[in-house]
Amino acid sequence: MLRSIIALLLLTSTSFAAAQSCSVSGTAYDANGKPMRNAVVRLVNQQTHQASFGYADDSAAFQLPAESGQSYRLDVLGPAYKVTGSLIPTRSVVGASEFSCRGSEHHDVRASES
Repeated sequence: MLRSIIALLLLTSTSFAAAQSCSVSGTAYDANGKPMRNAVVRLVNQQTHQASFGYADDSAAFQLPAESGQSYRLDVLGPAYKVTGSLIPTRSVVGASEFSCRGSEHHDVRASES
């Protein structure tokens, strides 16, 4: 009996966690609408300010995990460059998209014109 209750609790908590997950996928584009292959993509939770990073693949597609019901900003980052006097390469946000995650989301992100 105790084993059945524990199994039910584990199954319920696993189902609840799966219901709370969200997947964000899309394509990164440059300002001219061309795919940005191997671009760095950053997903920022607007409430907690936690960020996760990913790379667009050779076809400029990306996929990142998120939490359902949360608001996010999706950034595409420019190439790394060195700032004079610093040893840390820096990247700047070249494009962004904001959305609220509700399940499997598809959001493309496009770089702005400079």
